[in-house]
Amino acid sequence: MADAESPTRRIERVERPFRSQVTLPGSKSIALRHILMSALAAAPTRLLGVPRCDDVDVMFDAVARLGCTVERHGTAALLTPPASPSPAAVALDLGASGVSLRLLLAAAMLRTTRTSFSGHAQLCRRPNADLLEALRQLGCQVQSNGGFLPISVAGPAEPAPSTTLKTSVSSQYLSALLMAAPRLPAGLAIHLEDESTSASYVDVTQAEMARRGVHIRKVDATTVLVPHGQYAGGEVTLEGDASAATYHAALATLHGSSVAFANLGAASRQGDYGFLAVCERAGAVVERGEHTTTVQGPRRLASVGEVDMIDMPDAAPTLMALAPFLPEPTHITGIATLRVKECDRIAAGTCELRKAGVQVDEYAAAMTIHPGATFQGATFDTYEDHRMAMALSVLASKVGACRIRGADCVSKTYADYWQDFERIY
Repeated sequence: MADAESPTRRIERVERPFRSQVTLPGSKSIALRHILMSALAAAPTRLLGVPRCDDVDVMFDAVARLGCTVERHGTAALLTPPASPSPAAVALDLGASGVSLRLLLAAAMLRTTRTSFSGHAQLCRRPNADLLEALRQLGCQVQSNGGFLPISVAGPAEPAPSTTLKTSVSSQYLSALLMAAPRLPAGLAIHLEDESTSASYVDVTQAEMARRGVHIRKVDATTVLVPHGQYAGGEVTLEGDASAATYHAALATLHGSSVAFANLGAASRQGDYGFLAVCERAGAVVERGEHTTTVQGPRRLASVGEVDMIDMPDAAPTLMALAPFLPEPTHITGIATLRVKECDRIAAGTCELRKAGVQVDEYAAAMTIHPGATFQGATFDTYEDHRMAMALSVLASKVGACRIRGADCVSKTYADYWQDFERIY
């Protein structure tokens, strides 16, 4: 199957049904939010279920540079916030973590000294202009490369009580402002200028902030109010990563097999948990407990027709990998934001599917993927994108005789993915 010493991984066809149980890594998105809240909290926080991945490592390093004491022990971490913001200028390298960058850009408004941001070439291609404009309105001094890295931010001595924000490019901008806002002297009113995308991620932000004692108030359809307040410390357990679950759920659906998730259930607010409903449309049977889930794939796959992924964009590459094996064309909509992820996931997905002999119609914010008549083994490229690598493993498991170049990029969010993947053989 795979050469453990090579970044190119060979994937053979799965020839028989499997039964697996997976303890998912803790949610990367939720972990990053709690690391920031812990650094801004009134007391120490113990996080349990912390995932092992590059994005989390980067975020821990960043808050440590900002004065937070971080002690890690396996999947647990103890964070002790500083008594006050560091008075020195701080330089942060955020690697390839877009979420960490956006959250910390907003948090930089709490420091009157300069915070400088840099990162991997991939992160330098991701836009931040709308968030930076909102910070300028609050009184921040901002320097950037046209909204791209490198960026520096210095917060104001007396921040404005409100700002406006465009959210059509990324929901991360709004989540970032919401999370930093409680530490402003008067809180913050945020006026939204356009339609939000990926609203499920903002729902997660609000739910996790509420767990820490800060409650956001929606004034009207375009205004949210964040009160001044303190995040509580204490112990926080992170649920399993719903985005990671999509690959295992798709594999079970595709191969008429079963997978049980020990730490993810119907209580989750993660948008990508909705991908399991897509698996049901494809014929799978899904049993949902409050904190556990089981997926049983069908004997025969069914068509899903048109699927709007606007609330679960990170699961769209997984659907791209499943779609060629469904009996009728699959039309995937609501994926405009995929153009500005770690790579252009619409263009990249189209290119890689075609390598395997799949007919794909590509549009600006949508794709139509046709059933494959014949498939061919191929060497796939990941574009240094963890979600492309994991989604392509789903496709390759049905095609067989495939290779995935740059397969080790999964470490960005799911360092143990390949060990968990190989349980299906």
